[in-house]
Amino acid sequence: MKKIDLHMHSNYSDDADFTPQQLIEMAIEKGLATISITDHNLTDAIPEALKLTEGSGLEVIPGIEFDTNYGDNILHILGYYIDYNSPKIDELLGGLEEAKKEQFYRRIERLQELGFDITTQEVLEASDNDRPLGGFIAEVLLAKDESRKNPDLETYYTGEKSDQPYFNFYLDFFRAGQPADIPCWKPSSKDTIRLIRELGGVAVLAHPGSTLNPEDEEVVDDLIEAGLQGIEAYSTYHNQKELEQWLALAKKKNLLATAGSDFHGHLKPKIELGEVAGNDYTIIEQLRELRGSNIDDTGLYY
Repeated sequence: MKKIDLHMHSNYSDDADFTPQQLIEMAIEKGLATISITDHNLTDAIPEALKLTEGSGLEVIPGIEFDTNYGDNILHILGYYIDYNSPKIDELLGGLEEAKKEQFYRRIERLQELGFDITTQEVLEASDNDRPLGGFIAEVLLAKDESRKNPDLETYYTGEKSDQPYFNFYLDFFRAGQPADIPCWKPSSKDTIRLIRELGGVAVLAHPGSTLNPEDEEVVDDLIEAGLQGIEAYSTYHNQKELEQWLALAKKKNLLATAGSDFHGHLKPKIELGEVAGNDYTIIEQLRELRGSNIDDTGLYY
């Protein structure tokens, strides 16, 4: 049975480690048939990946993961088969970089208010980015000797959250509703879905269990009205019970259930490329059918 992975990040994403070439080599070594490199809010890896896989037998689906706002919540929307050269992507994301920079400084301030020993200067000095993301802030904080003496952080060193310390710290402090949650402007989920469809793509809700519950049917219905066609039910974010719930909802709403590992590298060391339940090639066949259904009789996307 041919295997796939439709959610991974290259080092074009600020929070990932491996180059497109390294991801491709890993995918071939693992015997994957199809992958999609879905970097955050950019498509720079796509031309490189397509060129590198010419004649290799590995299929690369052009993809992207948009960070979006749905009211006070954050939803990640995957777009497959999009026109990745379209200037409308940059138009949608205009202002995001400045918003992330402001968020970075306010996150550090909030951590200081919470009693953590960390400064913007030391994070910036350790980074090659002028607005380091939450996972990197956590990495710098947890590398400090002072932090190792903080009993509130013990769980990230030797406790139950030490398996993925930086990612778990992010979930505990920076995720929506947590102590260091700093809202950041992002494009709306519905506008993003509409753009994906306009650019000839298939819009899929990424790892829904990270910010939603299967009972949030009204949210899913609202997204479907905007053009959502799939849910990443097979995700490393979901345990078996959650997987079954999201699969049931996808079936109920006539949505394609996709599979993606959300592989990053050292930020999520438990996650391996291609290692996600349900990663069967039949998903690709269904994804192509959905893409085809987005083209009208004139050959134009809608």
